[in-house]
Amino acid sequence: MIKRVSIVLANYCPHCVPLSLRNANKMAEDLEVPLLILDIEIPEQLEAADKLVKEHGDWSEDYLIPQVFVEYKDGRVDHLLTGFSEAVSVTEASWKALFSSRHYQNLAHEQTPVSRPHPSSHQKSLKQFVEKYLTFQGQCYGHCDNPSSLVHLQSDSKNVIGAYVCPSGYVSRVVYFSVYPDIKPFRAFLNSQVGEEIVTDRDIRPATRHGWELGSDALTEIGKVSPTGAVKEVYWTLYPKTEDERRRGIFLCSHPEQGRKCNRLFVQDKKSTNRQCSKCKPKPSRKSSAGSSFPAHETLNPFRHSV
Repeated sequence: MIKRVSIVLANYCPHCVPLSLRNANKMAEDLEVPLLILDIEIPEQLEAADKLVKEHGDWSEDYLIPQVFVEYKDGRVDHLLTGFSEAVSVTEASWKALFSSRHYQNLAHEQTPVSRPHPSSHQKSLKQFVEKYLTFQGQCYGHCDNPSSLVHLQSDSKNVIGAYVCPSGYVSRVVYFSVYPDIKPFRAFLNSQVGEEIVTDRDIRPATRHGWELGSDALTEIGKVSPTGAVKEVYWTLYPKTEDERRRGIFLCSHPEQGRKCNRLFVQDKKSTNRQCSKCKPKPSRKSSAGSSFPAHETLNPFRHSV
């Protein structure tokens, strides 16, 4: 039997209030159980919120909110939903899919634990699943107000990495999808692209995506991708710490006139109109005093500080 619904949130977060708080109240009313609200801005509630997320949710030093749980009287806890970093509208759609799912109806009418999709012998490509169910139109963050779309960077049978990019090539966030994510290779990928100086553990945040919050079709197909019935989504968003860092940003290399792109990430001033990384951009030649020519020096990573 269900003991209560719990939600970890913060009042400043538009994914949390009023959207998720209202829906969590609806869930508690449907299940006829109390709602426990844990606000991470209230010191007395922060410890309990951290414990719940660390033991049963999507934990990182600066974890995503909201996170919603169903707690049972026998001590079991089910994680149901984590907010989508892409856009508030995506989190809202996730709530709607959850409420219309068969699993939620089971919870509401039978008070039984959430069942998991059965693994399928017919395997589906993780990349195809991501493209179909975990790709959304977001909004550029920290650069402009234009929409952003997910661009594929690299993948294999078990891992997919993409980036949300606006029409100017600015990267709002990099996203890593896997059933069993390994953060070390993901961080190594980021380090190789933009430099290890600006990639911190605090800026890497995981989220669990269940089939029931992605719609009935996704719930049917997720068993072909994941034996756990869930796909992990790991976000990396650059949060600058100084004014100098705020003037720079991450961009995706491309050549808009010729349609070429190497899909490499690089760092430059946010106001720059350049769309190519140092490896793809033609290097001008300069004349030495002796008359010989030599290539211009490659610009250092602007986030790297001298000692």
